[in-house]
Amino acid sequence: MTATDLQQYIGVIDRMKSLLNSADFDQVFSLLTSDLPKSKQFLLKMELKRMAQPCNYYIDLRGHVDADVKPYDYMGKTHYMDDNAVKIFETGLKQYGSFTLGLYEEVLNTENNFRVMHRKQTEERVRNALEGDVDNIDSDSDPDSEIPALYAKLINFGQHTARRDERMHFSIDVALEINEQRISASTSDLSVSGCKLKLQQPVKADIGQLVKLHFTALEQEFVLGLADGVLYKTIDIEQQATNSYWRLERQQSENEVQFAEFLKRFISGNKRRYKVNLDHVSQSLLSKGYEQFYVPRTSSLPVFIAVKNGHPAPFCALTTEYNKPVWQYFLDEQHQAVFISILNVKRLKTLLQKTSVEMSTILYSFTHAVQGKLFFYSATSEELAESEQLKELFLGFGASKPSWRVFHLNLQRTRAALAEIPVTIPEQSSVKTPAPLSNLIKQFIQDVRYIVSLSDITGNENTFWYQSYPVDQQQLKLLAQFGHKKLLNQPPCEAVAVQYVNLRSESRYLYKTAVTVAERDSPLAFSGHSRDFSSKGLQLETTLPVRYKKGDVLLLSLPDMQKISNKYALSALPYEVMAVSKSRTIMNLRAIEGSEPHTGRLFFQQLIQNNRAKLTLAEESPKYPGLALALRNLYMNAHSHFTLYVHRKGLRYEISTLAKGSQGNSLHQLLSIYSNDPQQLDLALILQNNAISLHFAQQLKQMKRFDAPRAFELFIVVDRTSAMPTLECRYDYEFISEQAKQQFVLTALQNSILFCYKMLLSRTGRPDTEFIAPELTYISTYAIHKAKQLEEELWSVAGVIDVIDISAEIPWRFGASTEQSQQQNAKQQALLAQLQQPVT
Repeated sequence: MTATDLQQYIGVIDRMKSLLNSADFDQVFSLLTSDLPKSKQFLLKMELKRMAQPCNYYIDLRGHVDADVKPYDYMGKTHYMDDNAVKIFETGLKQYGSFTLGLYEEVLNTENNFRVMHRKQTEERVRNALEGDVDNIDSDSDPDSEIPALYAKLINFGQHTARRDERMHFSIDVALEINEQRISASTSDLSVSGCKLKLQQPVKADIGQLVKLHFTALEQEFVLGLADGVLYKTIDIEQQATNSYWRLERQQSENEVQFAEFLKRFISGNKRRYKVNLDHVSQSLLSKGYEQFYVPRTSSLPVFIAVKNGHPAPFCALTTEYNKPVWQYFLDEQHQAVFISILNVKRLKTLLQKTSVEMSTILYSFTHAVQGKLFFYSATSEELAESEQLKELFLGFGASKPSWRVFHLNLQRTRAALAEIPVTIPEQSSVKTPAPLSNLIKQFIQDVRYIVSLSDITGNENTFWYQSYPVDQQQLKLLAQFGHKKLLNQPPCEAVAVQYVNLRSESRYLYKTAVTVAERDSPLAFSGHSRDFSSKGLQLETTLPVRYKKGDVLLLSLPDMQKISNKYALSALPYEVMAVSKSRTIMNLRAIEGSEPHTGRLFFQQLIQNNRAKLTLAEESPKYPGLALALRNLYMNAHSHFTLYVHRKGLRYEISTLAKGSQGNSLHQLLSIYSNDPQQLDLALILQNNAISLHFAQQLKQMKRFDAPRAFELFIVVDRTSAMPTLECRYDYEFISEQAKQQFVLTALQNSILFCYKMLLSRTGRPDTEFIAPELTYISTYAIHKAKQLEEELWSVAGVIDVIDISAEIPWRFGASTEQSQQQNAKQQALLAQLQQPVT
């Protein structure tokens, strides 16, 4: 790149590019630089000669520019450039005459290069600061300044469209007979069981009304015998600009069988000629794909409640790697879940009586151990609100206990019929679809009526505030009313592990053998035994806790294995510690590959190859095959969390996709304020000030797939002093201290409406392509490019952000009174009720 001190002569340099190898170079150069000092003329000539040097570098702009990059062949080499870079490259070839160093630098410094864009932004900020341009400096942080809209694609969890027939894009003239009138129209797509109609003139009709269609254009080519038309029922009417689109379902009639056979033959014979409508299959594929990113990474524990003879009882919970701590917290000394006491009938009835967007509450809990028995104490925010004295006593004393936890508890209705995903592939297709649920699973879940989601929102900094509540030691006996008695016949509640794609590179096998462990440059060694192994690593258990951490290198010897192998030396094998259990007695180890193949890997490879039939896979088979899938489907149909997806585009990260359950939550409504459309959510408010690149992306870069989620808190203040509510957004990391955050919250509670959310960011692995295989195969049959596009979208997902509404917890955390909290809740519900009303 041209040096800074020569930038002022860039006009001379551009003029001389095309003359670098010309005989007129010296004459033109002297003419253009006659008024410059000899020293500058010399430097300019050296710079031009440097730029004219032939270049053999490859150009690779993948991840470096804000555009799509494609391969570009030149002189036997494949470069990777976007359209803008190609244009500059080809123009430069004409100017320089060949691929030179100067041309290479021009291509690497285009306007859409991230490095160039960042440098210009930095220079502008510095210039504004030096010039004292306060307006420009503060414009980004001014809540009243206009923020450009950032609309996101909305994925609806649990909504999978089932279609019996293939729907073909087919436009043909028809006549619509309604209310004794015949109106000209045309089809936009057609199937055996229905069609989509396009009308260019307004026609009044009711949903469910019966109409007749006369296929006038088809009858000119085929003998259909449809003089009386075909009977259809109106399913949906949608207005787009000046056109009206009707969805119709064909009804049974005298000529139904004959016409249906004709349509089957007609569509089958023309579906290669006309495009098959893949919209519903594509939507189902994306919905299922994004669900499979979310479910294994949810930190909320779904507990399923069955109702038998009028008595509700938790019977199972869906566990993941992230929500297992919640499950384990509610296990007593006999490892039995105590949800029957925590989610008692009184609490469920209180939640069901709520009229808010979410039937939710905040659950405060701690445990007390006496003579080897574990006793649970818990209270909801509604129970504590009955007495200010009890509230302060419970919160202050409970927060002083190591077992103190704060949960967001959300109740959702469900029914067993939602446990099965409808088949989204048309019946005519030969694509293999998943088997239906077995009768055993249907019987197991037949009485399920509710799902309670428990989300741990405790946080170390939150506990500090609860500990500031005063505790009168003389009043501690009053807390007995919140204790849960031991039940003699406690109904069982099972943990069902969620089933999803195995992200391990290879299978693990259960095997116990002696292992001697040593450190480099240390004569000390200790013994342990393997729990399972693969060729690339093993899980080791020791009798005493170890002090090792992730990244440490250990030398392993396998004395018993050495007795059966003369081919491999199984001593001092280097392994790296990948994870250590909380008890510090179990370690996951990975073989360290050097310049030579790892001896342990070669040994275990041969051992597995020769004894595969005798070895036992480490992955346990589910107790009830298909139950995890059924519970997963129930949860996806009922859950109301707000979920954001972080996509990686080259070196950039972006958030342009979000998902919602059947109900959604308050954040969905807040983000639709300015669009007045719940399907058009504007993320600009929560992604301002480079929240993606400066915080979410930086966290993701440091995270591994198995790392615990990183937590953020989001505060949204709604000001209703004007006709249109105004929103201000602040993240917890934007406050200089916890005290500043407290002051912000208390001020907002007094003067405005405050909504608060906990955001849990976790890193994803690869997509579960097995789960979406039927849809992917079907789409590939008709549009391979469409299938690749959808698959690439899912492969670009790098992170998931689960958003939980904690607006009810924040006031008490920062010391607000019960009255303030209740007034704030009333304001929130009034605003949300207003937002739910249709716009007239």
